[in-house]
Amino acid sequence: MKRTIIQYLLVGIVCCLSSCYDDDSTLGSNYVSDIEIAGLADQSVVSYSQNFVNVQPTITTDYPEDQLEYAWYIYADNTPEQENGFRKDRIATTKDLNYEVNLPSGIYHLVFEVTSLTNDFSKTATMNLSVSTAFSKGFYILKETADGNTDIDLWNEGILSEDILAKKLGAPMNGAPRNLSLVYTGEFINPELNRTARGNLVHIFTEENEYKGFESESLTEVFNNETLFYAGNMDNEEPYIIFRAPNHTVYFSNTGIRTAATVFSGTNYNSGRLGFPADEHGASKFIIPVSYGQEMVYWSNSEHALRDVNFNFQPSSLMTSADGSTYPDDLECISAGANITGDVYSPTVVAYFLCEQPSTGDRYLLLLDGGFTFTGVQIKQIIKLDPSLHIARDKIVAINRRTATYIYSISEDNKLYAYSWVSNDEREFPLPGIPAGEDITYLTNQYFYLSEVYGYDTSFNFDDLIVGTQTGNTYKLYFYSASKDMNGGRPIADPSRVITGTGQVKAVRFLVSMSVRGSDHYSDPIYPLTD
Repeated sequence: MKRTIIQYLLVGIVCCLSSCYDDDSTLGSNYVSDIEIAGLADQSVVSYSQNFVNVQPTITTDYPEDQLEYAWYIYADNTPEQENGFRKDRIATTKDLNYEVNLPSGIYHLVFEVTSLTNDFSKTATMNLSVSTAFSKGFYILKETADGNTDIDLWNEGILSEDILAKKLGAPMNGAPRNLSLVYTGEFINPELNRTARGNLVHIFTEENEYKGFESESLTEVFNNETLFYAGNMDNEEPYIIFRAPNHTVYFSNTGIRTAATVFSGTNYNSGRLGFPADEHGASKFIIPVSYGQEMVYWSNSEHALRDVNFNFQPSSLMTSADGSTYPDDLECISAGANITGDVYSPTVVAYFLCEQPSTGDRYLLLLDGGFTFTGVQIKQIIKLDPSLHIARDKIVAINRRTATYIYSISEDNKLYAYSWVSNDEREFPLPGIPAGEDITYLTNQYFYLSEVYGYDTSFNFDDLIVGTQTGNTYKLYFYSASKDMNGGRPIADPSRVITGTGQVKAVRFLVSMSVRGSDHYSDPIYPLTD
Protein backbone atom coordinates (compact mmCIF):
# COMPACT_ATOMS: atom_id res chain seq x y z
CA MET A 1 0.00 0.00 0.00
CA LYS A 2 2.78 2.42 0.93
CA ARG A 3 4.58 1.51 -2.29
CA THR A 4 1.48 2.35 -4.34
CA ILE A 5 1.07 5.70 -2.59
CA ILE A 6 4.73 6.56 -3.24
CA GLN A 7 4.36 5.61 -6.91
CA TYR A 8 1.32 7.90 -7.29
CA LEU A 9 3.24 10.72 -5.60
CA LEU A 10 6.23 10.31 -7.95
CA VAL A 11 3.98 10.28 -10.99
CA GLY A 12 2.35 13.48 -9.76
CA ILE A 13 5.68 15.19 -9.25
CA VAL A 14 6.88 14.17 -12.70
CA CYS A 15 3.65 15.50 -14.26
CA CYS A 16 4.10 18.83 -12.51
CA LEU A 17 7.70 19.11 -13.65
CA SER A 18 6.79 18.26 -17.26
CA SER A 19 4.21 21.04 -17.44
CA CYS A 20 6.53 23.96 -16.62
CA TYR A 21 10.01 25.15 -17.56
CA ASP A 22 12.61 27.50 -16.19
CA ASP A 23 14.28 28.51 -19.50
CA ASP A 24 15.36 32.09 -19.00
CA SER A 25 11.70 33.02 -18.57
CA THR A 26 9.10 34.33 -16.15
CA LEU A 27 6.00 32.14 -15.96
CA GLY A 28 2.65 33.87 -15.82
CA SER A 29 0.45 30.80 -16.21
CA ASN A 30 0.25 27.28 -14.86
CA TYR A 31 0.10 25.97 -18.40
CA VAL A 32 3.18 26.45 -20.53
CA SER A 33 3.40 25.35 -24.14
CA ASP A 34 6.80 24.59 -25.57
CA ILE A 35 8.51 26.68 -28.28
CA GLU A 36 10.78 24.89 -30.73
CA ILE A 37 13.23 26.88 -32.89
CA ALA A 38 14.91 25.46 -36.00
CA GLY A 39 16.65 26.84 -39.09
CA LEU A 40 19.65 28.55 -37.48
CA ALA A 41 22.97 27.56 -39.01
CA ASP A 42 26.45 29.03 -38.65
CA GLN A 43 27.42 31.54 -41.34
CA SER A 44 30.47 33.39 -42.65
CA VAL A 45 30.32 36.89 -44.08
CA VAL A 46 32.60 39.62 -45.40
CA SER A 47 32.11 42.79 -43.39
CA TYR A 48 31.83 46.41 -44.54
CA SER A 49 30.83 45.27 -48.04
CA GLN A 50 27.05 45.71 -47.96
CA ASN A 51 26.71 42.04 -47.04
CA PHE A 52 23.77 40.83 -44.96
CA VAL A 53 23.09 37.91 -42.65
CA ASN A 54 19.71 36.48 -43.62
CA VAL A 55 18.05 33.97 -41.30
CA GLN A 56 14.49 32.63 -41.53
CA PRO A 57 13.93 30.47 -38.46
CA THR A 58 11.15 27.92 -38.19
CA ILE A 59 9.04 28.12 -35.01
CA THR A 60 6.83 25.32 -33.76
CA THR A 61 4.48 26.17 -30.87
CA ASP A 62 0.86 26.14 -29.72
CA TYR A 63 0.99 29.86 -28.90
CA PRO A 64 -0.85 32.10 -31.38
CA GLU A 65 1.38 34.10 -33.71
CA ASP A 66 0.02 37.42 -32.46
CA GLN A 67 1.09 36.44 -28.93
CA LEU A 68 4.78 35.97 -29.82
CA GLU A 69 7.54 38.54 -29.49
CA TYR A 70 10.93 38.24 -31.24
CA ALA A 71 14.40 39.61 -30.59
CA TRP A 72 17.87 39.11 -32.08
CA TYR A 73 21.06 39.79 -30.14
CA ILE A 74 24.74 39.72 -31.05
CA TYR A 75 27.90 39.49 -28.97
CA ALA A 76 31.56 38.84 -29.72
CA ASP A 77 33.34 35.67 -28.80
CA ASN A 78 35.23 35.84 -25.50
CA THR A 79 33.13 38.83 -24.42
CA PRO A 80 33.42 39.39 -20.63
CA GLU A 81 30.35 38.58 -18.54
CA GLN A 82 27.77 41.34 -18.88
CA GLU A 83 25.02 42.47 -16.53
CA ASN A 84 22.29 41.57 -19.01
CA GLY A 85 24.02 38.53 -20.44
CA PHE A 86 23.59 38.20 -24.18
CA ARG A 87 20.90 40.91 -24.23
CA LYS A 88 23.31 43.87 -24.33
CA ASP A 89 23.20 44.48 -28.11
CA ARG A 90 19.79 43.91 -29.71
CA ILE A 91 19.91 44.17 -33.51
CA ALA A 92 16.36 43.25 -34.57
CA THR A 93 12.83 42.63 -33.24
CA THR A 94 11.51 40.62 -36.18
CA LYS A 95 11.16 36.88 -36.72
CA ASP A 96 13.33 36.89 -39.85
CA LEU A 97 16.76 38.53 -39.63
CA ASN A 98 18.17 40.76 -42.37
CA TYR A 99 21.26 42.31 -40.75
CA GLU A 100 23.93 44.31 -42.57
CA VAL A 101 27.33 43.35 -41.18
CA ASN A 102 29.68 46.23 -40.36
CA LEU A 103 31.83 44.63 -37.70
CA PRO A 104 35.53 44.04 -37.10
CA SER A 105 36.74 40.60 -38.09
CA GLY A 106 36.23 37.84 -35.53
CA ILE A 107 33.74 35.25 -34.24
CA TYR A 108 30.32 36.46 -33.09
CA HIS A 109 27.28 34.74 -31.58
CA LEU A 110 23.75 35.52 -32.76
CA VAL A 111 20.99 34.75 -30.26
CA PHE A 112 17.37 34.48 -31.36
CA GLU A 113 14.79 34.80 -28.58
CA VAL A 114 11.06 34.03 -28.85
CA THR A 115 8.82 35.17 -25.99
CA SER A 116 5.13 34.40 -25.30
CA LEU A 117 3.22 37.54 -24.33
CA THR A 118 0.67 35.28 -22.63
CA ASN A 119 2.94 34.20 -19.79
CA ASP A 120 6.45 35.57 -20.57
CA PHE A 121 7.76 32.13 -21.36
CA SER A 122 10.79 32.37 -23.66
CA LYS A 123 13.06 30.12 -25.67
CA THR A 124 16.41 30.90 -27.29
CA ALA A 125 18.58 29.47 -30.04
CA THR A 126 22.14 30.43 -30.98
CA MET A 127 24.24 30.45 -34.16
CA ASN A 128 27.84 31.47 -34.84
CA LEU A 129 28.86 34.21 -37.26
CA SER A 130 32.41 34.29 -38.66
CA VAL A 131 33.27 37.80 -39.86
CA SER A 132 36.12 38.73 -42.18
CA THR A 133 36.74 42.01 -44.02
CA ALA A 134 37.24 43.18 -47.57
CA PHE A 135 39.62 46.00 -46.70
CA SER A 136 42.64 44.20 -48.08
CA LYS A 137 41.76 44.59 -51.77
CA GLY A 138 40.20 47.17 -54.03
CA PHE A 139 40.18 50.83 -54.94
CA TYR A 140 40.35 53.08 -51.91
CA ILE A 141 38.57 56.38 -52.53
CA LEU A 142 39.51 59.38 -50.40
CA LYS A 143 36.64 61.85 -50.30
CA GLU A 144 35.42 65.04 -48.73
CA THR A 145 32.08 64.72 -46.98
CA ALA A 146 29.19 67.15 -47.35
CA ASP A 147 30.25 68.91 -44.13
CA GLY A 148 33.88 69.31 -45.23
CA ASN A 149 35.51 66.38 -43.40
CA THR A 150 37.38 63.26 -44.54
CA ASP A 151 36.11 59.75 -45.15
CA ILE A 152 36.93 56.82 -47.44
CA ASP A 153 35.01 54.41 -49.66
CA LEU A 154 36.26 51.06 -50.95
CA TRP A 155 35.25 49.48 -54.25
CA ASN A 156 35.87 45.76 -54.56
CA GLU A 157 34.42 43.22 -56.98
CA GLY A 158 31.46 45.35 -57.92
CA ILE A 159 30.56 46.38 -54.36
CA LEU A 160 31.10 49.88 -52.96
CA SER A 161 31.52 50.14 -49.19
CA GLU A 162 30.84 53.75 -48.22
CA ASP A 163 31.76 55.99 -45.27
CA ILE A 164 34.11 53.45 -43.74
CA LEU A 165 35.74 55.86 -41.28
CA ALA A 166 32.37 56.97 -39.96
CA LYS A 167 31.43 53.32 -39.40
CA LYS A 168 34.77 52.33 -37.86
CA LEU A 169 35.52 55.45 -35.82
CA GLY A 170 32.03 56.76 -35.20
CA ALA A 171 32.71 59.91 -37.24
CA PRO A 172 34.79 61.07 -40.24
CA MET A 173 38.27 62.48 -39.66
CA ASN A 174 38.41 66.20 -38.93
CA GLY A 175 39.12 68.53 -41.85
CA ALA A 176 39.14 68.22 -45.62
CA PRO A 177 41.28 65.46 -47.20
CA ARG A 178 44.96 66.15 -47.90
CA ASN A 179 46.36 62.81 -49.03
CA LEU A 180 45.94 59.05 -49.08
CA SER A 181 48.98 56.76 -48.97
CA LEU A 182 49.04 52.98 -49.28
CA VAL A 183 52.12 51.12 -48.06
CA TYR A 184 52.79 47.54 -49.05
CA THR A 185 54.57 45.38 -46.48
CA GLY A 186 54.72 48.01 -43.75
CA GLU A 187 55.59 47.44 -40.10
CA PHE A 188 53.52 48.32 -37.06
CA ILE A 189 52.55 47.21 -33.57
CA ASN A 190 49.50 44.95 -33.48
CA PRO A 191 47.34 46.57 -30.77
CA GLU A 192 45.46 43.36 -29.92
CA LEU A 193 48.55 41.18 -29.54
CA ASN A 194 50.87 44.02 -28.42
CA ARG A 195 53.69 42.85 -30.65
CA THR A 196 55.35 43.93 -33.87
CA ALA A 197 53.76 42.84 -37.12
CA ARG A 198 53.96 43.36 -40.88
CA GLY A 199 51.20 44.02 -43.38
CA ASN A 200 49.78 46.50 -45.85
CA LEU A 201 48.86 49.88 -44.42
CA VAL A 202 46.42 52.69 -45.25
CA HIS A 203 47.55 56.20 -44.26
CA ILE A 204 45.12 59.16 -44.30
CA PHE A 205 45.97 62.85 -43.86
CA THR A 206 43.65 65.86 -43.52
CA GLU A 207 44.11 69.62 -43.96
CA GLU A 208 43.57 69.99 -40.21
CA ASN A 209 46.77 67.92 -39.78
CA GLU A 210 44.89 64.94 -38.42
CA TYR A 211 46.60 61.68 -39.32
CA LYS A 212 45.66 58.01 -38.93
CA GLY A 213 47.28 54.81 -40.16
CA PHE A 214 45.31 51.56 -40.49
CA GLU A 215 46.26 47.93 -40.94
CA SER A 216 44.44 46.87 -44.10
CA GLU A 217 43.14 43.40 -43.17
CA SER A 218 40.73 44.67 -40.53
CA LEU A 219 41.28 48.42 -40.89
CA THR A 220 42.37 48.54 -37.29
CA GLU A 221 43.99 51.84 -36.32
CA VAL A 222 47.69 51.27 -35.64
CA PHE A 223 49.09 54.85 -35.92
CA ASN A 224 47.84 58.34 -35.21
CA ASN A 225 49.17 61.80 -34.31
CA GLU A 226 50.21 60.56 -30.86
CA THR A 227 51.77 57.21 -31.77
CA LEU A 228 53.63 57.60 -35.07
CA PHE A 229 56.69 59.20 -33.42
CA TYR A 230 58.81 57.72 -30.66
CA ALA A 231 58.78 61.16 -29.06
CA GLY A 232 55.01 61.30 -28.92
CA ASN A 233 52.64 63.94 -30.27
CA MET A 234 53.17 65.60 -33.66
CA ASP A 235 53.61 69.16 -32.47
CA ASN A 236 53.57 71.70 -35.32
CA GLU A 237 53.51 68.90 -37.89
CA GLU A 238 51.85 69.07 -41.30
CA PRO A 239 52.01 65.43 -42.40
CA TYR A 240 52.00 64.97 -46.19
CA ILE A 241 52.81 61.42 -47.25
CA ILE A 242 54.15 58.03 -46.12
CA PHE A 243 55.58 55.54 -48.61
CA ARG A 244 57.88 52.54 -48.92
CA ALA A 245 61.39 52.97 -50.28
CA PRO A 246 63.82 50.08 -50.87
CA ASN A 247 65.12 49.92 -47.28
CA HIS A 248 62.86 52.29 -45.37
CA THR A 249 59.39 53.45 -44.63
CA VAL A 250 59.56 57.18 -45.33
CA TYR A 251 57.50 60.07 -43.96
CA PHE A 252 57.48 63.61 -45.41
CA SER A 253 56.16 66.64 -43.55
CA ASN A 254 56.73 70.37 -43.22
CA THR A 255 59.52 69.62 -40.72
CA GLY A 256 61.47 67.33 -43.02
CA ILE A 257 61.99 63.62 -43.71
CA ARG A 258 61.73 60.84 -41.13
CA THR A 259 62.43 57.18 -41.78
CA ALA A 260 62.06 53.75 -40.21
CA ALA A 261 64.40 51.02 -41.40
CA THR A 262 62.68 47.82 -42.53
CA VAL A 263 63.50 44.25 -41.49
CA PHE A 264 64.15 41.94 -44.43
CA SER A 265 63.60 38.55 -42.86
CA GLY A 266 62.35 36.77 -39.77
CA THR A 267 59.38 37.73 -37.63
CA ASN A 268 60.92 40.28 -35.27
CA TYR A 269 59.83 43.35 -37.15
CA ASN A 270 60.33 47.00 -36.30
CA SER A 271 57.57 49.01 -34.69
CA GLY A 272 57.18 51.32 -37.70
CA ARG A 273 57.50 54.35 -35.44
CA LEU A 274 59.66 57.28 -36.50
CA GLY A 275 62.51 59.13 -34.80
CA PHE A 276 63.97 62.56 -35.39
CA PRO A 277 64.11 63.94 -38.95
CA ALA A 278 66.98 62.66 -41.06
CA ASP A 279 66.59 65.82 -43.10
CA GLU A 280 64.97 68.98 -41.70
CA HIS A 281 64.14 70.76 -44.96
CA GLY A 282 60.41 71.15 -45.42
CA ALA A 283 58.69 68.86 -47.91
CA SER A 284 55.26 68.38 -49.54
CA LYS A 285 53.11 65.55 -50.83
CA PHE A 286 54.68 65.91 -54.29
CA ILE A 287 57.45 63.29 -54.44
CA ILE A 288 58.74 61.23 -57.37
CA PRO A 289 61.20 58.30 -57.11
CA VAL A 290 63.84 58.47 -59.87
CA SER A 291 67.00 56.64 -60.90
CA TYR A 292 65.43 53.24 -60.11
CA GLY A 293 64.58 54.35 -56.60
CA GLN A 294 68.10 55.48 -55.80
CA GLU A 295 66.91 59.07 -55.43
CA MET A 296 63.69 60.86 -54.42
CA VAL A 297 62.88 64.25 -55.91
CA TYR A 298 60.34 66.32 -54.02
CA TRP A 299 58.95 69.81 -53.82
CA SER A 300 59.70 71.83 -50.70
CA ASN A 301 56.74 74.05 -49.81
CA SER A 302 58.83 76.15 -47.42
CA GLU A 303 61.66 76.80 -49.88
CA HIS A 304 59.56 76.93 -53.04
CA ALA A 305 62.09 74.68 -54.72
CA LEU A 306 62.89 71.14 -55.83
CA ARG A 307 65.08 69.04 -53.56
CA ASP A 308 66.78 65.69 -54.05
CA VAL A 309 67.58 63.00 -51.46
CA ASN A 310 69.22 59.59 -51.95
CA PHE A 311 67.87 56.22 -50.83
CA ASN A 312 69.78 56.42 -47.53
CA PHE A 313 67.91 59.67 -46.80
CA GLN A 314 70.93 61.68 -45.85
CA PRO A 315 70.52 65.49 -45.93
CA SER A 316 68.91 66.55 -49.18
CA SER A 317 70.21 69.09 -51.68
CA LEU A 318 68.61 71.69 -53.91
CA MET A 319 68.06 70.54 -57.48
CA THR A 320 69.96 72.32 -60.23
CA SER A 321 69.30 72.42 -63.97
CA ALA A 322 71.62 70.84 -66.49
CA ASP A 323 72.01 74.09 -68.47
CA GLY A 324 72.19 76.43 -65.48
CA SER A 325 68.74 77.95 -66.03
CA THR A 326 66.58 78.90 -63.05
CA TYR A 327 62.95 79.40 -62.11
CA PRO A 328 61.27 82.03 -59.88
CA ASP A 329 61.76 81.58 -56.13
CA ASP A 330 58.09 82.04 -55.21
CA LEU A 331 56.48 79.16 -57.10
CA GLU A 332 53.84 76.82 -55.68
CA CYS A 333 53.67 73.22 -56.90
CA ILE A 334 50.20 72.16 -58.05
CA SER A 335 50.87 68.79 -59.71
CA ALA A 336 53.62 66.20 -60.13
CA GLY A 337 54.07 62.78 -61.67
CA ALA A 338 56.24 60.43 -63.67
CA ASN A 339 55.94 59.02 -67.17
CA ILE A 340 57.45 55.56 -67.72
CA THR A 341 57.57 54.35 -71.34
CA GLY A 342 59.67 52.10 -73.55
CA ASP A 343 61.36 48.80 -72.80
CA VAL A 344 60.47 47.32 -69.43
CA TYR A 345 64.11 46.55 -68.64
CA SER A 346 65.42 50.01 -69.58
CA PRO A 347 62.45 52.40 -69.62
CA THR A 348 62.48 56.08 -70.40
CA VAL A 349 61.41 57.91 -67.25
CA VAL A 350 60.40 61.58 -67.29
CA ALA A 351 59.35 63.25 -64.05
CA TYR A 352 57.46 66.54 -64.05
CA PHE A 353 56.54 69.21 -61.51
CA LEU A 354 53.94 71.77 -62.58
CA CYS A 355 54.27 75.03 -60.63
CA GLU A 356 52.43 78.33 -60.58
CA GLN A 357 53.61 81.82 -59.62
CA PRO A 358 50.82 83.33 -57.48
CA SER A 359 51.80 86.94 -58.21
CA THR A 360 51.56 86.58 -62.01
CA GLY A 361 49.56 83.41 -62.65
CA ASP A 362 52.39 82.13 -64.86
CA ARG A 363 53.04 78.41 -64.84
CA TYR A 364 56.33 76.59 -65.19
CA LEU A 365 56.91 72.97 -66.13
CA LEU A 366 60.03 71.44 -64.56
CA LEU A 367 61.12 68.25 -66.39
CA LEU A 368 63.65 65.72 -65.11
CA ASP A 369 65.25 62.66 -66.68
CA GLY A 370 64.23 60.04 -64.15
CA GLY A 371 66.31 57.19 -65.53
CA PHE A 372 69.28 55.64 -63.79
CA THR A 373 72.37 57.83 -63.45
CA PHE A 374 75.68 57.66 -61.61
CA THR A 375 76.10 61.44 -61.61
CA GLY A 376 72.86 62.48 -59.93
CA VAL A 377 69.53 63.64 -61.33
CA GLN A 378 69.26 67.20 -62.64
CA ILE A 379 66.44 69.35 -63.96
CA LYS A 380 66.44 68.60 -67.68
CA GLN A 381 64.26 71.48 -68.84
CA ILE A 382 62.38 74.48 -67.42
CA ILE A 383 59.43 75.49 -69.63
CA LYS A 384 57.50 78.70 -69.07
CA LEU A 385 54.16 77.63 -70.46
CA ASP A 386 52.32 79.64 -73.07
CA PRO A 387 49.24 81.13 -71.32
CA SER A 388 47.08 80.04 -74.25
CA LEU A 389 47.67 76.38 -73.39
CA HIS A 390 45.07 74.69 -71.20
CA ILE A 391 47.77 73.16 -69.02
CA ALA A 392 48.84 76.73 -68.25
CA ARG A 393 45.48 77.60 -66.69
CA ASP A 394 43.38 74.49 -65.97
CA LYS A 395 42.97 73.52 -62.31
CA ILE A 396 42.78 69.75 -62.80
CA VAL A 397 45.99 68.19 -64.12
CA ALA A 398 47.34 64.61 -64.32
CA ILE A 399 50.01 62.78 -66.30
CA ASN A 400 49.70 59.74 -68.53
CA ARG A 401 52.04 57.38 -66.75
CA ARG A 402 52.78 54.44 -69.03
CA THR A 403 51.33 54.58 -72.56
CA ALA A 404 51.85 58.09 -73.99
CA THR A 405 53.90 61.24 -73.36
CA TYR A 406 50.98 63.43 -72.31
CA ILE A 407 50.03 65.61 -69.39
CA TYR A 408 46.23 65.85 -69.23
CA SER A 409 44.12 68.74 -68.03
CA ILE A 410 40.40 69.45 -67.67
CA SER A 411 39.08 72.79 -68.91
CA GLU A 412 36.35 74.86 -67.28
CA ASP A 413 33.88 73.50 -69.83
CA ASN A 414 34.69 69.89 -68.87
CA LYS A 415 36.88 68.98 -71.85
CA LEU A 416 39.98 66.80 -71.74
CA TYR A 417 43.20 68.21 -73.22
CA ALA A 418 46.49 66.38 -73.67
CA TYR A 419 49.74 68.38 -73.61
CA SER A 420 52.92 66.91 -75.11
CA TRP A 421 56.15 68.20 -73.62
CA VAL A 422 57.95 66.66 -76.60
CA SER A 423 56.22 68.86 -79.18
CA ASN A 424 55.06 71.59 -76.74
CA ASP A 425 51.49 71.51 -78.04
CA GLU A 426 48.16 70.05 -76.99
CA ARG A 427 45.03 68.48 -78.42
CA GLU A 428 41.49 67.84 -77.26
CA PHE A 429 40.35 64.29 -76.55
CA PRO A 430 36.62 63.51 -76.25
CA LEU A 431 35.50 61.49 -73.22
CA PRO A 432 33.05 58.79 -74.42
CA GLY A 433 30.42 57.63 -71.98
CA ILE A 434 30.34 60.68 -69.70
CA PRO A 435 26.91 62.37 -69.87
CA ALA A 436 26.58 66.10 -70.38
CA GLY A 437 25.83 68.08 -67.25
CA GLU A 438 28.26 66.25 -64.97
CA ASP A 439 31.00 68.52 -63.64
CA ILE A 440 34.48 66.96 -63.91
CA THR A 441 36.31 67.51 -60.61
CA TYR A 442 39.01 64.83 -60.54
CA LEU A 443 41.53 63.24 -62.89
CA THR A 444 44.27 60.66 -62.38
CA ASN A 445 46.09 57.87 -64.20
CA GLN A 446 46.45 55.01 -61.74
CA TYR A 447 48.24 51.76 -62.43
CA PHE A 448 49.50 48.65 -60.69
CA TYR A 449 52.39 46.82 -62.24
CA LEU A 450 54.19 43.73 -60.97
CA SER A 451 56.58 41.84 -63.21
CA GLU A 452 56.55 38.08 -63.63
CA VAL A 453 60.34 38.40 -63.72
CA TYR A 454 60.25 38.77 -59.91
CA GLY A 455 57.79 35.91 -59.45
CA TYR A 456 54.67 38.00 -58.78
CA ASP A 457 51.07 37.28 -59.71
CA THR A 458 50.42 39.69 -62.58
CA SER A 459 46.66 39.16 -62.73
CA PHE A 460 46.11 42.30 -60.63
CA ASN A 461 47.96 44.57 -63.07
CA PHE A 462 45.97 47.41 -64.62
CA ASP A 463 46.45 50.87 -66.14
CA ASP A 464 43.40 53.17 -66.02
CA LEU A 465 42.69 56.81 -66.72
CA ILE A 466 40.16 57.73 -64.03
CA VAL A 467 37.81 60.70 -64.51
CA GLY A 468 35.73 61.87 -61.56
CA THR A 469 32.52 63.88 -61.91
CA GLN A 470 30.26 65.62 -59.42
CA THR A 471 26.49 66.17 -59.36
CA GLY A 472 25.39 67.68 -56.06
CA ASN A 473 26.83 65.44 -53.36
CA THR A 474 27.12 62.45 -55.69
CA TYR A 475 30.35 61.46 -57.37
CA LYS A 476 31.03 59.14 -60.29
CA LEU A 477 34.37 57.63 -61.25
CA TYR A 478 34.83 56.57 -64.88
CA PHE A 479 37.67 54.07 -65.47
CA TYR A 480 39.16 54.03 -68.98
CA SER A 481 41.35 50.95 -69.36
CA ALA A 482 44.54 51.55 -71.33
CA SER A 483 44.24 48.08 -72.87
CA LYS A 484 40.54 48.18 -73.77
CA ASP A 485 39.15 51.72 -73.80
CA MET A 486 42.13 53.81 -74.95
CA ASN A 487 44.59 53.98 -77.81
CA GLY A 488 47.89 55.81 -77.43
CA GLY A 489 46.65 57.71 -74.40
CA ARG A 490 43.34 58.70 -76.04
CA PRO A 491 39.93 57.42 -74.80
CA ILE A 492 38.18 55.70 -77.71
CA ALA A 493 35.40 53.74 -76.00
CA ASP A 494 33.02 53.97 -73.07
CA PRO A 495 34.72 53.35 -69.73
CA SER A 496 34.96 49.74 -68.59
CA ARG A 497 33.90 50.59 -65.05
CA VAL A 498 31.76 53.28 -63.39
CA ILE A 499 31.57 53.76 -59.62
CA THR A 500 28.94 55.96 -57.95
CA GLY A 501 29.03 57.21 -54.36
CA THR A 502 28.45 60.24 -52.13
CA GLY A 503 30.90 63.02 -51.31
CA GLN A 504 33.63 64.54 -53.49
CA VAL A 505 36.59 62.45 -54.61
CA LYS A 506 40.09 63.70 -53.75
CA ALA A 507 42.27 60.63 -54.39
CA VAL A 508 42.08 57.03 -55.63
CA ARG A 509 44.59 54.31 -54.70
CA PHE A 510 44.63 50.55 -55.40
CA LEU A 511 45.44 47.90 -52.83
CA VAL A 512 45.73 44.16 -53.16
CA SER A 513 46.38 41.63 -50.41
CA MET A 514 49.95 40.62 -51.09
CA SER A 515 53.44 41.23 -49.82
CA VAL A 516 55.73 43.28 -52.04
CA ARG A 517 59.44 43.27 -51.42
CA GLY A 518 60.76 46.71 -50.63
CA SER A 519 63.51 46.48 -53.21
CA ASP A 520 60.89 45.95 -55.93
CA HIS A 521 58.90 49.08 -55.15
CA TYR A 522 61.14 51.33 -57.18
CA SER A 523 63.49 49.14 -59.17
CA ASP A 524 60.37 48.82 -61.31
CA PRO A 525 57.75 51.25 -59.92
CA ILE A 526 54.56 49.35 -59.24
CA TYR A 527 52.13 52.20 -58.49
CA PRO A 528 52.13 56.00 -58.37
CA LEU A 529 52.62 57.89 -55.13
CA THR A 530 50.65 60.93 -56.23
CA ASP A 531 47.58 61.71 -58.34
